[in-house]
Amino acid sequence: MEFKGKTAVVTGSSSGIGKAVAILLAKEGADIVLAARNLPKMEAVKEEIKALGRKAVVIKCDVTDDDSVFNMKDKAIKAFGNIDILINNAAVGVRGLLEDMAMDDWKYVINTNLIGYIRNVTAFLPHFMKRGSGYIVNVASIQALAYGTDMLNTGYITTKAGIIGLTSCLCSTLKLKGIKVSCLIPGGVSTEIGLNTRYVGTEARKKEMLRQYEEFQKMPMFLKPEECAQGLIDGMKKEEFFILTPPTMAQMLKGQGVDVDMINAFMANPPPPRMPGPQPK
Repeated sequence: MEFKGKTAVVTGSSSGIGKAVAILLAKEGADIVLAARNLPKMEAVKEEIKALGRKAVVIKCDVTDDDSVFNMKDKAIKAFGNIDILINNAAVGVRGLLEDMAMDDWKYVINTNLIGYIRNVTAFLPHFMKRGSGYIVNVASIQALAYGTDMLNTGYITTKAGIIGLTSCLCSTLKLKGIKVSCLIPGGVSTEIGLNTRYVGTEARKKEMLRQYEEFQKMPMFLKPEECAQGLIDGMKKEEFFILTPPTMAQMLKGQGVDVDMINAFMANPPPPRMPGPQPK
């Protein structure tokens, strides 16, 4: 994958991984559609991209709302004519014990993290299919691929596991149509997602979870968003299915029976998908 002259839509691009990916794509020669809810922060990112000599547009978008997503798609295509890359990154969290999660909490996290991705894919898919090209990247999490031990993060991990399933289906279905699909699997990355996390439980427990999150983010094990973005760009250039950041997580996953190298080799040349029953001739 080459990025020069391409146009990319990046959701959740006002901060964190999304912002870092947008800026790095611009450095690689792409023009950028910034899509998120925080207009002032996106305007600042836009100025950084313009300083790199690339074009950028800011479109306010709430991925939990059908109309907002489809309007964003229309504005993006109107601004640049064609869209080549879709980075699904916008996410929120729900943190707390499983027994403290209400149905509204499940709906909150699923509607953004999983159905939000589905909305974006549904909006842009006709455009990609008409052109016979495109690249979709869905951002999941190492917590969804590795053995889960975070008892306070069940809702978030569930959505990220769903994203892996969605990405696998998209890859097998769209490969024959000229559309590339990858799944970014970040490890710990220092971002502002804690500000978009709904803490559940008693007031005392919620305050303690926020305090723990803030302390946890200070640990040196966390990647900077820019490091995660660089890993994504490197993986997209190689058109890997699973893109691990950092790639050293592959060894840990292998110890749990998940061989990412084998999966990527298989996904690079999978058998054609078959529908059940008689096949059309």
